Amino acid sequence: MSRADVMAAFGEKAFLVLQMNEHTVGLAGWKVENLVSRTDDVFLDESKVLPALGLKALMEEVERNSTELQCEISLLFLPRDMAEQDAPLANLGYKVRSIQSLGVRAWQEAASESMPPESVMLFKQLRQDRVLRPV
Repeated sequence: MSRADVMAAFGEKAFLVLQMNEHTVGLAGWKVENLVSRTDDVFLDESKVLPALGLKALMEEVERNSTELQCEISLLFLPRDMAEQDAPLANLGYKVRSIQSLGVRAWQEAASESMPPESVMLFKQLRQDRVLRPV
């Protein structure tokens, strides 16, 4: 993803930048809509940060912000090669799921609208109680 790509997408989603020793080593593009957090752009400079550490740092911050926004779930869409490094994601509570297995129609719609082609969807429930009335 180039700088121009980030600027073009900036109106659609927020970006978290991961820095280490004054170097940008990671980036996560995410948005919240209908109480569903969706992270669909994740980039790590593996020459400067271990993927497990970078992904953990980015997703913990996405979750913290998503929880403040009352999100029910967090969906993470990763390229297959990145999703295969599942130990750090499992430690954070993320599990590979299919859209149909989500069960809640609003969650399924959010996933089908957001899932990039050729990606793997990981799911984490952020709160046990569903929000059934507007917040």
